[in-house]
Amino acid sequence: MDVRMEIGGEPVVLRYTIGSMCAMEDRAGGALDALLDRPFTAARLLLWGGMIEAQPRTALADAGARIDAHIAAGGKLDEIVGACAEALRRAGFLDEAA
Repeated sequence: MDVRMEIGGEPVVLRYTIGSMCAMEDRAGGALDALLDRPFTAARLLLWGGMIEAQPRTALADAGARIDAHIAAGGKLDEIVGACAEALRRAGFLDEAA
């Protein structure tokens, strides 16, 4: 199931699939949990990975620019990470306890 939200004043659809999970691992150079000590990189990668299924032309830099716009408008990085976590849960990639 998708998570829809507005980031940087524009609508975003977050959808995770095996394909997007693999794309994120490819970009990360390995397992995603290795990014836990790099929260900004992890947030940008998670947002990008969630966007590429519904918006396939999204570049990693686009995800970073969306985060910048969101924060500049008074938003918090945690809001984006929370939406990504919810989309990952809905897709079955995160346990409810996570």
